[in-house]
Amino acid sequence: MLYRVYQRGFTLIETIAVTAIFGIFCMIAVPNFKTVMEDVKLQLAAQKLAQDIRTVQQQAMSEGESRKILFDMYRCDSYQILRGLNSSRVYLPKGILLSWTNFPNNTLVFTPSGAPQQGGTIALKGERNKLFVIVNVATGRVRISETAP
Repeated sequence: MLYRVYQRGFTLIETIAVTAIFGIFCMIAVPNFKTVMEDVKLQLAAQKLAQDIRTVQQQAMSEGESRKILFDMYRCDSYQILRGLNSSRVYLPKGILLSWTNFPNNTLVFTPSGAPQQGGTIALKGERNKLFVIVNVATGRVRISETAP
C-alpha cells in the first residue's frame, strides 16, 4: 500500500518570488498613482474655479450689480471674489498655482447683464500639466481646456 504525502503551504522560494513580483508591481504602480492624483487635483481646481466664475456671473445678473473676481498673481495661490465692499478669498489646492491670466489688472468683471467686460483665460499649473479656464467674451460661457485658446 502506497501512502501519498501532501504538502500544504508554500516553499520559501515561492514566497520570495511572489514578494519580488509584488514589489516590482508596487514600484511601477505608485509613481503612476501619484501622477494620476496630481492630475485629478488640477482638474478639480479648474472645475471649482469655473463653478465660482459661473456663480459670480449668476449673482451679477440676479442682483443687477457688477461682480468681480481678482486673481492673486503675486502669490499665485488664490483668488478673491469681490461683492461690493465684501470679499472672500478662495485658495487653490496645495501644488496648484495660477500661472497667468490675460484679464486687465488680473480682474474678471461681470456686468449686470451677466456678460464679462472682457473675455479671457486663466491658466492653472500643476506639477506636470496645465489647464485653462476660458471665459467667452460674447456669452460669458465658461469652459475648461487642456490647450490655450
